[in-house]
Amino acid sequence: MIPESEKNEMDCECSRAGGFTLVEMVVSVTMMAVILLGLGSAMLIAGRALPQANSPVSGGIAAAQALERMTAELQYAVKVSRYAAHAVEFAVADRDGNDIAEMICYEWSGTSGDSLTRRYNTGDSVDVLPNVQEFDLAYELASVTSETPSGNESSESTLAAHDATSDLHDYPIKDTEWYAQYFLPALPQDAVSWRVSRVLIQAKQDGSTDGEARVQLQLPTAGDLPSGVVVEEKTLLESTLLSGYMEHEFTFSHGGSLSPEEGVWIVIRWIAHGTACKMRGRDKNVTASNLALAKSTNRGASWSTLTAQSLLFSVYGTVTTASEPQIQTNYYLDGVEIELRAGHDDQSAVQTGVRILNRPEVTQ
Repeated sequence: MIPESEKNEMDCECSRAGGFTLVEMVVSVTMMAVILLGLGSAMLIAGRALPQANSPVSGGIAAAQALERMTAELQYAVKVSRYAAHAVEFAVADRDGNDIAEMICYEWSGTSGDSLTRRYNTGDSVDVLPNVQEFDLAYELASVTSETPSGNESSESTLAAHDATSDLHDYPIKDTEWYAQYFLPALPQDAVSWRVSRVLIQAKQDGSTDGEARVQLQLPTAGDLPSGVVVEEKTLLESTLLSGYMEHEFTFSHGGSLSPEEGVWIVIRWIAHGTACKMRGRDKNVTASNLALAKSTNRGASWSTLTAQSLLFSVYGTVTTASEPQIQTNYYLDGVEIELRAGHDDQSAVQTGVRILNRPEVTQ
């Protein structure tokens, strides 16, 4: 038998295990109200912290996003075709595989409330940021000054010549017999270079018309013999010659710029068919110190000079004398400072700078 007192105590515990007392309910509701009030306050504060559509913070975020895209493209510019206070147009490397650079242009009209636009290649301009109040570009340019030597080129004149009516001699151009005429022109003291424009030599046929030779301008060796370094050459066909001697003219367009301290060899090189032609010259009593005649019997592999001899020839050309050097300054784009503001509040303004990695050249 369970005592009555214990039985009543057990009934009370069973009653409490099956529900909440009034006091417990009141305490629970009070705590839940406090928690809900705190959550509501936190949500209200968080909601107020989010930028509104027309707030300065919202305008600043939109401007920052626009500048991030612009600077990401501008830093890789390889050419700048336009740079102004409110616009910049530049090229970046090919992006679509057609080997043509892509053109990008950011521009604002300068009128408050107009949009900042972006144009890609030949497409239409697309709005990047509306309601722009300020878009200013400042360019950091680096200048490089260079000095280019310049000169005054004279009109064509005779640079060297030799003519004679006595001691004349035939010089055949054959496989084993080449001739070369050297001359050193007398130039002004302030000459910086000279060039050959025309060469006249006296030549004739050797009884046939199928010969072929080359008339070359060759630089001299350190020992003043033909070096084999050809400045320019022209073809001499025997079919263009007569049976008697005549002056034959050769025009040169690349006969310079030659050093004032060195002369040039006119090399008559055999090409084909027996004796290609005959050259007229003088085989004695040539005393000019600026002339020399050389002969090769092994197709130009080696040369030997012929004392007091010369071909009959004339050389025309121009002389360049020194003048004041030209000063040239080139400008290169190192960086761009950008300020962008969307909206009327000054707090929405965003400033940034970008370094131009390729430093493209620009015109002032």
